[in-house]
Amino acid sequence: MPAAGARAGALVALRPGGLTVLLPDDRIKGLQVRKDGNWVTVEPAPDAFIVNIGDQIQVVSNAVYRSVEHRVLVNADAERLSIAFFCNPKSDLALGPLPELVTPGRPALYQPMTFDEYRLYIRKKGPRGKSQVESLKGER
Repeated sequence: MPAAGARAGALVALRPGGLTVLLPDDRIKGLQVRKDGNWVTVEPAPDAFIVNIGDQIQVVSNAVYRSVEHRVLVNADAERLSIAFFCNPKSDLALGPLPELVTPGRPALYQPMTFDEYRLYIRKKGPRGKSQVESLKGER
């Protein structure tokens, strides 16, 4: 459900990188995450950070941790100022599932790929939401 004062024009995003640490404006709602196919408003807590897991954490964890599809709503009634810090892997570092998280019962879901290769891959595929990282399973 949209936050009060929200209007059309929300920006839907995934983080292809590692982590996003967000210090949200706790006075005004605007961040939503997709859960079970529905958009859910994140309730900002005073003096708290929000940590979004990106696609590379999903790959390294062999999907134990899932990247977060999210969007930011435009608020027609008030300005909102939030601060974000993005932590991404080195562009030429090949990342794949950690060996500790690959077992006979849970085989590797992703092949190693550099962050640059992944960014190029998702640019070629175009915006497809969560299916970008999911489409890597069994590719290459």
